[in-house]
Amino acid sequence: MKHKQLHLVVTSLFALGATGVWAAGEADTIPASSRAVPNSANVLPGNVFESGGVPVAAGRSQQALKVADGVNVYADAQASTGYDSNVTMAGKGSEPGSAFYRIRPTVTAETRYREDRYTLGYKGDFVRYPNYTPNSLGQNDLIFQAQNVFSSRAAIAWGASGGDHYDPIGSTDRSIGNQTADHYRSKAVSATFRYGAEEAIGRVEMDAGWGAKRYQNNRATTESADVDNTNVGARFYYRVMPKTRLIAEYRRTYFDYTNDTNLLSNDDTRYLLGLSWDASAAVTGTIKAGQQQKNFDTSIRQDYLGPTWEASVRWKPLSYSSFDLIGGRSANDPDGFTGVPIAKSVSLGWNHDWKSYLHSKLSAGKLDTNYRNTNRKDDEYVYSAALMYDVRRWLGVGLEYTFSHRDSTVDTYDYVRRLSMLKVEASF
Repeated sequence: MKHKQLHLVVTSLFALGATGVWAAGEADTIPASSRAVPNSANVLPGNVFESGGVPVAAGRSQQALKVADGVNVYADAQASTGYDSNVTMAGKGSEPGSAFYRIRPTVTAETRYREDRYTLGYKGDFVRYPNYTPNSLGQNDLIFQAQNVFSSRAAIAWGASGGDHYDPIGSTDRSIGNQTADHYRSKAVSATFRYGAEEAIGRVEMDAGWGAKRYQNNRATTESADVDNTNVGARFYYRVMPKTRLIAEYRRTYFDYTNDTNLLSNDDTRYLLGLSWDASAAVTGTIKAGQQQKNFDTSIRQDYLGPTWEASVRWKPLSYSSFDLIGGRSANDPDGFTGVPIAKSVSLGWNHDWKSYLHSKLSAGKLDTNYRNTNRKDDEYVYSAALMYDVRRWLGVGLEYTFSHRDSTVDTYDYVRRLSMLKVEASF
C-alpha cells in the first residue's frame, strides 16, 4: 500500500462529494507522513460547482492580471527551506537526513461568459535534497475545469487533467531500497451534472469519470501498478433544515490493472448516507457513513465487505478561530501481493488568527492500517505546528514543524521523522 503523505500547506483527502478532475491522483514530493491525517489548511473541498479552478495560496488575496478581454490570470508560489531528518522514512539507524529547498508555483487563467466559467491551471512542485539526490524531484499538473449553467436548476461541471509525477523513495512499499524514484504519468476526465436549484428542498447530482496511471521506469516492480479507473456516482440532497441537508450517495469505481500480475483488478462500490452543512453556517462540511464492497476479478483474493465512513467538518465558533475534524475508514488496493489494507484515520486541527497579520495552525492525527490475512498492522501519528506572518497583503513568511512516526508489527516499516522549515507564500 502506498504510504500516505502529509504536508502542512496543501493537502488532499478522500474524494468527498462529486468526482473531481484530480481523479488520477497527485503526489507530494516531500512525504511527511500520512495524507489521510491532513493539517487544517485547505481540507474542506467545496462543491464542484463552487470551485474556481486552482486556488491561490491560503491567506493571500487574489489580484487578477487581465491579459485579454474577459481573461484573468492568477499566480502564486510557495517557497520553503529546512531540514528533513528522514527523507525516505527509513528505520532506525538508516535514516538519510538532508536539508531541502522547495518551490510550488501555481498559475491559473480564467474566463467567464454569463454564468459559464472556464479555467486552465498549472501546478508545480519541485524539491532538492543536497544530501539525498534520488528524491530531488519535480511534479507537474495541468488542469482544465469548466462550468456550464443551463438554468437556475440545471448545470454541469466537467474537466480534464494530466500529470507527470514521481513516487519518492520510501513513499510506497515497493520503492523501499530503490536507487531511483518511480516515475509515472496520469490523465483523467470527469463530469458532474446537477439538477435542482440551490435553495430547493431536493437536488440531484450524477457524475462519471475516467483516469489512467502509467509508470515509466523501474518496470520490474512498477509494471503491475499501471491502472485505469472508471467511475460513476449519484447523490441526492434533501434539505432538512435551512443550512443542513441529508445526503444519499452511490459510488462505483472499477480499477483495471493493465498488467495484473498481483491480481489487483477490482470493482469498488460504496453506499453512503450522511449530512452536509452549508458554508454560511457555523459548522461546515460533510459526514457520511455506509457500506463498502470491493470485489476482485480473481477468486484467489478475498473480497471485502464492511463499513466505510468519511468526515470533513469545520467548526468556526469565532470569526478568527476554527477547528477541523477530518477522518475516514476505507479498504484500499494493496501495493503488491499483500492483504487488502483497511485504513482508519482521524485528525483534529486548530486555526487561529491572533492578529489580522498573524496566523497559527496546530494539528494532530492518527492513521491505523490493518492488512487483511497478514500479521502486519501499522499505527502512524503526526503532530504539526505552523505560524504565518503577513508581511504584505500578497506576501507571507512562516515557520512549520512536523513530527511523525510509525509503529508497525513488521519492524521494517517503523520510522521516526522530524521536518522543520522556513516558508514564504506569495500571490501575484
